[in-house]
Order: sequence, then structure tokens, then C-alpha cells
Amino acid sequence: MFANDFLELRRRSSSQDLGQMVHKSMSTATTPDVPNSQISTIGAILQRKSSVAQALAKTAESLKQSYELRKQASPADLIFDLFKHPNRDDANIGKLIKVLKSFGLREKDPRLREMMKRIKEFEEDSEDEDRAVNDMTRKQFKECINPSVGLISTALRNQLIIPNWSEFCGNIKKIFDECRLVTDGEVAKYIPQLARQDPEIWGMSICTIDGQRYSLGDAKTNFCIQSVSKAFNYSIVASDLGADVIHSYVGHEPSGRLFNEICLDGSGESYKVVYTD
Repeated sequence: MFANDFLELRRRSSSQDLGQMVHKSMSTATTPDVPNSQISTIGAILQRKSSVAQALAKTAESLKQSYELRKQASPADLIFDLFKHPNRDDANIGKLIKVLKSFGLREKDPRLREMMKRIKEFEEDSEDEDRAVNDMTRKQFKECINPSVGLISTALRNQLIIPNWSEFCGNIKKIFDECRLVTDGEVAKYIPQLARQDPEIWGMSICTIDGQRYSLGDAKTNFCIQSVSKAFNYSIVASDLGADVIHSYVGHEPSGRLFNEICLDGSGESYKVVYTD
């Protein structure tokens, strides 16, 4: 599959324009409305047949006020109340995890690592065999989510970069299935590592700038990324040393030189461009 094939199918797709969805989410300063499809998913998780939209809207507004106006109720308390069992003094943190998944956040997200660690510790220490898994008191619930309360609040306020995650994933799935049918072209034979690749393997993964993730097909199959590694190496070094330092050695304009050529600049320093195509 070539990039231009993908883009052409993307232009022909009858689904809603994904670029507009991203642009809309980036330009929304206030809390976006939670889409009906998302409300249905969250309602099923919370086992509520009604008032889900109102509960989410109330929680989102209260979280906003908690942060902006520093009201007495803490964000952790408000989140606990959203997942609290009716007429009981505990809440199911497992349902919170499922709701976060519906917004595109995964349990293995590094920003949720400490929360997941504390949940596991509480489960291992629990002596109440009658208590359902992940049912926690207010104190336990808050202790677990406090390390990640900012991210959780952002998700529940529907302020992640792509607010309508379920619709976005549906559109991506349509494009993915359309592209799967394209069998033109062949693997590159001039590079041995690429020549050995199975042309039937088809997978994709998406990770937004807010950490929302979605994968399809053979996404866990290892493959040789070749010069794509340059972008990752450049980002790592630029982050560690700074753009000024790295640009004193590495350029960013096409040079016309071979992709693996090492040369010296006018001062006798090694100089190698990143992009040569």
C-alpha cells in the first residue's frame, strides 16, 4: 500500500472528514457536548438507563468550576460521585477505567501507571471477599485516582483532542477496510529486509497528541521501519540537547546527496542532512 493510494481513498471516502473533526476539537475552548454514541456507551458501563447525559454534563461543569473557581468539592470527589453506587458509599473504579477506554485512553497509558498500581495494591490487600472487584470506598477511590486526576478530568470533560472518539474510530475503520482491498504494487526488493516482508500483512495504529490510541489489523507485527527511524532519533536528540545544538550538526533541507553519506561542513565539522528525498 502506497501513501498516495491511501490519500486517494481518503479523498473518495464518503465518511465525515476527519480533518474537520480534529480541527473542531482543537478550536473548542469550552467543554464539547458528549456525542450520543459516547453517552450510550457510558450509560451501558454505568448501568444507567437515563440521566447519563445530565450526569456527565453536571460532572463536567463541576470539574470546570473546581479547577477554575477552586470550589470546596475536589475533582477526585466529583469523579467518585459520578461512579458511586446508588444508595451506597462506594464506587466501582473498574467502570471508570472502561469509560476512559471509551474516550481512547488505555490502562497501559504511562500517565495512568500509578493509578493502576494503586488499584492492584488495594485488590491484593482486600480481605472482603463479598466486595465486588474494583468496588472502593471514597478514600480508596480518591487515593487511586489522585495521581491521574488531571487526565481523568480532561477526559470526562470531553476535552481530549478528538472528542467524538467512537465516531473517529468508526471512520478510521472504514478507511482501513477500503485500503485493505488495494493489492497493487509490490514490496521493495532492493532492500533485503523489505524484500522479506509479507505483502498481505496490513495493520495500523494511531496515537493522538493526547494519548488516545486505536489499532487495527496486524498492528503488533514487527516490521523494519528503515529511514522512518530518523524522525524518532531526531526527536529524541532534539528533546535531550535542544534544536540549536542538533541543527549545528544536522540539517533539514534536501541536499541531493546520498541518504547514507557523511560529509563535513565549511568548518570541518560532520554535517548530515535528515531529509534527502
